[in-house]
Formats: sequence, structure tokens, C-alpha cells
Amino acid sequence: MQLGAGCTFRTTSLIQAAASRLLMFIVFVLAAGNPAFSQKAMVEGVVQDMQGQPIADVNIEVETTGLGTVSNQEGKFRLELQVGAHHLIFSHISYSPARLTLVVQEGQNVPLVVELESAARHLPDFVVREQVDFPSGMQRLDPRHVRVLPGPTRSVESLLKTLPGVFSRSELSHQYSVRGGNFDENLVYVNGIEIYRPFLIRSGQQEGLSFINSDLVQSIRFSAGGFEARFGDKMSSALDIEYRRPTEFAGSAAISLLEGSLHLEGTANNGKTTFLTGLRHKSNQYLLGTLDATGDYQPSFTDFQALITHAINPRLEISLLGNYNRNNYLFEPVEQTTRFGTATDVRQLTIAFRGAEINRFVTAMGALSMQYRPNPSLRLRWNMSLFNSDESETFDVVGSYLVSRVETDFGRDNFGQTTGEALGVGTFLRHARNRLDALVWNASHTGQLIGNNLSLVWGVRFQQERITDRLNEWTMIDSSGFSLPRKPYHLILLQDTLFARLRLQSSRISGFVQNTWVFNPSFGRLSLTAGARVNYWSLNRQFLFSPRSTLVFIPSNMPQWNFRASVGYFHQPPFYRELRDFAGNLNTQIRAQESIHFVLASEYHFTAWGRPFKYTTELYYKDLNNLIPYQIDNLRIRYFARNMADGYATGIDMKLHGEFVPGLASWASMSLMKTAERIHDGVNGNVPENLFPDGFIPRPTDQRFSFSLFFQDFLPRNPNYKVHLAFFYSTGVPFGPPSDNTFRNALRMAPYRRVDIGFSKQLIGESTQRNANNFFRHFDNLWITAEIFNLLQINNTISYHWIRDVENRLFAVPNYLTSRLINLKLVAQF
Repeated sequence: MQLGAGCTFRTTSLIQAAASRLLMFIVFVLAAGNPAFSQKAMVEGVVQDMQGQPIADVNIEVETTGLGTVSNQEGKFRLELQVGAHHLIFSHISYSPARLTLVVQEGQNVPLVVELESAARHLPDFVVREQVDFPSGMQRLDPRHVRVLPGPTRSVESLLKTLPGVFSRSELSHQYSVRGGNFDENLVYVNGIEIYRPFLIRSGQQEGLSFINSDLVQSIRFSAGGFEARFGDKMSSALDIEYRRPTEFAGSAAISLLEGSLHLEGTANNGKTTFLTGLRHKSNQYLLGTLDATGDYQPSFTDFQALITHAINPRLEISLLGNYNRNNYLFEPVEQTTRFGTATDVRQLTIAFRGAEINRFVTAMGALSMQYRPNPSLRLRWNMSLFNSDESETFDVVGSYLVSRVETDFGRDNFGQTTGEALGVGTFLRHARNRLDALVWNASHTGQLIGNNLSLVWGVRFQQERITDRLNEWTMIDSSGFSLPRKPYHLILLQDTLFARLRLQSSRISGFVQNTWVFNPSFGRLSLTAGARVNYWSLNRQFLFSPRSTLVFIPSNMPQWNFRASVGYFHQPPFYRELRDFAGNLNTQIRAQESIHFVLASEYHFTAWGRPFKYTTELYYKDLNNLIPYQIDNLRIRYFARNMADGYATGIDMKLHGEFVPGLASWASMSLMKTAERIHDGVNGNVPENLFPDGFIPRPTDQRFSFSLFFQDFLPRNPNYKVHLAFFYSTGVPFGPPSDNTFRNALRMAPYRRVDIGFSKQLIGESTQRNANNFFRHFDNLWITAEIFNLLQINNTISYHWIRDVENRLFAVPNYLTSRLINLKLVAQF
């Protein structure tokens, strides 16, 4: 009883402490733009080697004061200094020491990048720059936050969803849209290798594990638009991931009710060879059991990755990155019961199922890289990569449904129960035997030359794709007005019929060049990055030229501010999905979509309560041309396969980031956005002519408002107890009835609202005392977490069933996402 009381007291105290601080945090967000918060001088930055890789465990000492700190795994550090002159000393056993003199003023925030030379090289000790990622405009994220962010999916993509301008409506999926784009418009790189995803996935239940293994990640950089020419040919965003370079043997293991993971890393040959491996397995059967559709869920997702690096000599290095991912999804549905409607007119859809759905997605990727540094100013890199995807989806599912009315009169004995009145009855049969094989290989070269006011980057790539797609899919709906025999042959017309055998082989050549110039006039510092991309695709024989530029300004009289302006052309050549229309035909003459980005951004660094904060704002406008309209159903994107629209996307993104609680980062993000398109003609593939609405109509990703919050806190008297909270709110996206483009995107889904919370207890930490015979002496960190998903038990909608009643009225019945669920997680690092 005493133990139980103690646990209750601690949990209650933790919730109360977190609630009070969260309330203060919200008030603080509203007042974030007030410069009066700035009171003390703060130095924050990153220590890295001459290759730009962060250096951990660098000792940073403030000379003669006894103050100091140590850089973290990302090389980042933070120091609070008194007004005046200070001497900072940077030291590390593997690098030459460096000494830097700083003069700081009250309220000033001084960002630094310090570069150290290896102790084996007798070159100048260091180089200091004033701004982290000064010219690029990329956001840096701490990968450690992935471990503590509560939610059903532990992935880097889940962390991105807390950023402004990034939208997602499903906690089951890793996919996200950025500033009005769709899932296919996002670039993802791992160690400079572009990553692809499977083609046939329809829903988050089937998706499984993300390619990015968060246990292996060293750095995360993300741009929501206006990114540099070095990043490829997509219209919306760029995510740049770098995996760790091990320095000693280490590892981690995690297990929860949903998934388990293990990673090992280390060195050999006196540090010349390093290895980094990760194994993950996930089965979200426990989570899928909260969906409305009950049955036998048997998902099984497994992923293995390895990165091996070998230094042939100090100038030449080779590396091999490999991945094998196997996703199996078996579902035998039994019954679904969903209630929908208004408070006074509630209806219930009941479906009895027979049949099964079996999906299998196997992907493999291998990349061989060689890097050569003839001198400290020049870096040359060659890559070869191969991606293969073997996908199949098979299902035969029969559903017999009944739509009935629910009694809403409190005075009736059967309140809350169905009245027995049948508003609609019917049966549907869904059949599919789809198989897709994709092989993508490429070879590329990139280089970087750093000189006096010169940072020249270039690259060239050749790529070839071979895709075989076998489609056999149809749906029969036996209800009022859907599938009646047609004279004279009394045939039954089926819906969503696809039967095709498709083969595609094509080649692409692309390249880029860009340079960064830095100017230091008396009124501040200017950085200009300008470059261009070229692209040629053999299938449609289209040549593309995409110039881009970014200008950054830091005023000398306001060093806590920096301003950025970006403009550029972003062409997206079709890959495969864009070529295939609703009837399964390929349009090989389709042209690249085009987006012209205009971005204005500001960043304000300040301190409050002696801790650093940062407030960012970005205004953007995207002019969209040669668009290929599409429909989204859950995760499935179906294109019209024609350049038949133009449009725009515009909005503002805001984010407040800082240590509201000492030592723990929290942030709040808010976005306002509108995106619309104007369709030029009304022919929908090979189906009869069906006119579209005139003028601009909302695009399927038109999510007008979103707000997200990631908040961390700890128990004041016992910091080993922590709470982590993730809050999401976004307005609904457009949708409309199927096969009727006159009402395209005329309706809106309900808003997406979700709160996930986690309570963690650190069992073993750096300060934990352990004797030589203790088994846990091998562990550096060990903590246990209890998470509550969908804390407020809100029914969020991902898609709709379309049902006709006996009066031939069409109803959109929502497909709800997961309900409240408790998860337990144990994480160990050694």
C-alpha cells in the first residue's frame, strides 16, 4: 500500500507540475514575439570536423571562470555568459585544441560553428563561423527527440509532423504532406542516397516500418520549401538524414507492446573500419484492434540495415549501406459497426464480412560510396545504388451491410439503440490480384570545393527504372442504383475496374551546380547561395532547367535576428504513379509538374528565464503549373495522368522553440495555408465525359489551419520522472463523392485532433552508482515509459465508405482511426 501510494503521489505531482508549466508555456507562446524577454547573453553552436561531421564530447571551457560544458552527440553546445569578453577553449583527445575570444552584450544570442582539425594534421586549429546552417535554410532536428515523442509510430517522420507546414491525418502512417503537396512530392536522402517507398500501399495499416532507422541517425535536416539546387527534383520538401559514424562499441535495445529494435555499432582495424547495424520488428496487431473493423489482424513488419565504412588511407574512404525490408499484412475481417450523423439524426452502419486480405511488400536497397579528399578544400564522392521492390496485394472480401437509425430521444426505452428501421441494405465484393516489380539503379558523382569566399558544390547522376505492373482489380456493389443488369445482354457493370499488363523502362540524366558567397559589409552579413538543376527524361524527351537562389542577411545592429529570402523553380518529372490513369493506361507524353517558390523567413534568438529560445516565421507562395490532378483515399493516390490544371499554395508558418523547462526542448508550431487548382478540361481518363467545377477549387491537401505542440517536463524534486506530450490539431481536408467530378472536393472532413502523452522513469543514468558485480553495470541508460495514445478518445476520420439507402441517397460513412490505447516501452543503451 505504501508503494502504491508513493507511485500515485509521484504521478499526480508530475501531472500537476506538467499542467502548470504547460499553461505557462501557452501564455509564453502568445507573448513570444516581445523583445523584452531578452535579458542575458547566450552562446550556442556546434563543433564539427573539417568534413562537416559533428564532434561529440568536446570539452568547452570558459577560461579563468571554472564554467564550461561538453558537446552532445550532435556536436551542439550551449553556454550562458556574463556581459563582456570571454576566452573559450575547445579540447578533444582526437583533435587539436582551439581558443576563441568573444565579446558579448546583454540580451545577445551568439550562434557559432567551430571546426577542429584532427590532431594528426598540423594545420590551423579551427575556423569559426557565426551561424549554424547560415546559407542553407535547413532546419536541424535533434534525433534524440524521436525516442521520447509519444505516438504509435517511433520514426523521424513522426517528429517532422510536429513542424509547421507539415501535415498528416493518420497516426498509422509515416507519410506527410508539406505546404499543399502530396506524399509523392517529398525528397528523402540517407547519407546522400535518395530513398524510394513502395507503390501499392493503400493504408497506414499496411505500411509497416519507415526506411529511416531512428536508432542509427546522427543528424536530421529538413526544408519545407525553397531548398537548394543540390537537392533533387521534387516540388515540396527535402529531408536529409546522416547516419552515425561510430567511435567505439555501443548499442541500444527497445521493446514495447507494438515493436522491438536492436542496434549495434563499433570500430575495427584501429578505427579504420566502422560498422552500424539495426534490426527492427513491428506488429501493430494490438493497435489495430481498436479500429471499428474487427477481425483477425496479423501484420508483421521486419527491417534490417547496415552501414559499413572503411578508410583505405586518410584521404580515401569507401562505405556500403544496405537495407532489407519485409512487410506482410494479413487481415480477415469479421464485422464493422460505425455510427455517424448529427446529434439528433444518428445512423449506424453494420457490415458483416467474409474473405481475407493478404498484402506483401518486400524492398531491398544497396548503395556503394567512395569519398576522396585530395586536400582539405576539395571533397569528391561517387555513389552507386540499387533499389528493388516486389509488391503484391490479394484480396477477396464480401461485405453485407445494413444502415439503420439510432434512437436519440432520451425519453425512449431504446435510447442509444437501433430502431430496427432499415434505411439501406446491400452487398459489395472487392477483388484484387495486383503485382508490381520495380528496379531502380543509379550512379552519381558529387563534389565540393571550399576556398576564399567560395563554397562550390556540383553533381551529376544517371538513373534507370524498370517497372512491371500487373493489375486485376474490381468492385461490385449490389445496392440501389449501383449494379443493375444492363440490357440487352443483362450484364452487370462493375466499379473501379482495372485490368492491365504494364511495362515501363526509362532513363534519366540530371545534374546541378551551386555556389555560396559571403559578404561582410558594415551593416551586417550577407550570404548568397545560387545554383541550378538540369534534368532529362528519355520517356517524354523533356529537358528541364531549374534555377534557385537563397539570400540570408544578419544585421550588425540586431545580431539576434536573421532574415532569409528564397526563390526558385522546382520541377517534378513523373515517376510511375503519375503516368497511370484510373483505367490503368499509361500516358507516356505527360510533362513535368512545375512549382515556383517564393519564401520570406525570419529567425529571432532570445533568452527568457536564462534559457535560449528561437522564434521563426516563414511566408511563402507557390505558383503551380502543369499539374496532374489526383484523388487521395487513405494513403492511395490516384492520378488523372494528364497535365490538366494550374494552381497555387500560399501560407505562413510559425514556430517557437526553446527550453521552457531547463535542459528539455519544447516547441509549438502553427500554420495557415490555402492551396487550390483550376482544371482546364473535363475528360476523366477513359470514362464518359464528366465536367469539373469552374474556376479554382481546393486541392485534396487543402488543410487551412494546423497547430502542433511537443512539450517536455520533469518532476522538480526528482528529474528522473519525465512527461512528454504531443498535441495535434488540423482542419479537415476536402473530399467528394467518387466518380462525380462535378462535386470534386466540395465537402470537408472533420478536423484531426489528437493528444498522446508519455510518462517515463529513468532507471539507470550516467550518475547511477553500480558495483563491479552488478549486471546493470554494462548499461549507460535504462528507462521505462508508459504511453497513452489518443488520450481524449477522439474519433478521427481517414476516409469514407459511400453507401446508398433505399431512397437512392448517397451517404459518406467515416472510417475512423485508432482509439485510446496504453503502451509500455523499455529502452536500454549500452
